[in-house]
Amino acid sequence: MDIVSTPATPGQGALEAFCSANERRLLRLIRERGPISRADLARETGLTLQSVVRLVAALMERNLVVGGPKVPSGPGQPSLPIEIARDAAFSLGVSIMDDALSVVAIDLSGRVRATHEELFDTSDRRRVTTHLGAILKDLSGAAGFNRSRLAGVGVAVPGFFVDSKGAVNAPLVMSDWALTDLEAHLGEALGLPVWIENDGSAAAAGESVYGAGQHRRNFAYIHIASGLGGGIVLDGKLWRGRNGNAGEFTGSLPPAARANRPTLRLLLEMVNADGENTQGRAFPSVGPLIQAFDPEWPAVETWLSRTEDSLSAILSAAAAILDPDAIVIGGRIPPALAQRLIERARFYSVPVRQQDRRFPSVMASRTGGDSAALGAATLPFLHHFF
Repeated sequence: MDIVSTPATPGQGALEAFCSANERRLLRLIRERGPISRADLARETGLTLQSVVRLVAALMERNLVVGGPKVPSGPGQPSLPIEIARDAAFSLGVSIMDDALSVVAIDLSGRVRATHEELFDTSDRRRVTTHLGAILKDLSGAAGFNRSRLAGVGVAVPGFFVDSKGAVNAPLVMSDWALTDLEAHLGEALGLPVWIENDGSAAAAGESVYGAGQHRRNFAYIHIASGLGGGIVLDGKLWRGRNGNAGEFTGSLPPAARANRPTLRLLLEMVNADGENTQGRAFPSVGPLIQAFDPEWPAVETWLSRTEDSLSAILSAAAAILDPDAIVIGGRIPPALAQRLIERARFYSVPVRQQDRRFPSVMASRTGGDSAALGAATLPFLHHFF
């Protein structure tokens, strides 16, 4: 467990009521640009300065924002910029994989306060839920915040949504998680509000706050783990689509091509089949493979050659339909492998008059952590504040 040693400070009132639309606009801008002056907030939002002053006062009354250090602003009194009150509220994000758990605790400013990662057999939902309860309790104590300021828990799981109640059609190895109301089950077991998101969209949300989204407002995210999924961010916000399944890029491939998707499950099978990679030792699941990954394994080159066409088809579809600023490759894929995959990727096109359309840049994830857990942690804050 990696703890950021920043103690919480007392505060109340942050979770007592939901924020209005204009308060949310200000909070989003303060989170992204703060410390920021009231005058700049008025210019950026189009609200009158009088309205901004009133709204900021209300947010201060609820301990959601605080005044930062005074800065010179020309003749007269220095301005007092506004910033997020970090300890006003906290959130927990959980990524449940087929063989591992990742948990992160963040404060209202988005700062990571504590993390926990471990290999864990997640096939039994109730066993996982009990274990999660202990982890969340430990993280809350280590990060130094109390339950009254906990906005909730966001949970990322692999699979696609099948109804409006948060039921996910999880992979076959996670059948105990499939087609059930996970928000209700986890919420009752943990005694906290819970929001469910699929891992690809959660990772895209995490990337939008902590990675490529800091400089790019529109991007597609390719989530490579045991399977392949993704998410879409438009104008800086996660775009979920009608059913919450936007970014399920496997659906852009014909059935015959899906066996060649760039998944870590496929790499696991290829590495285990090649004794030269592991000296005859088979990896039981993707997690141990990631921990021991060596880019010089002979099977890596074979995997790259086998998967590059399907990845290029997915990239081409994303570029043609969305025309984004960038396409991000992330998930559980080791950074060195992601970079080699990116070097192989290409866009299919038909130039006219020797001129082609412009394509998005393709880059590896820049979060420096578990994007799915980070994105999941933002879900309670999006519900309450942003």
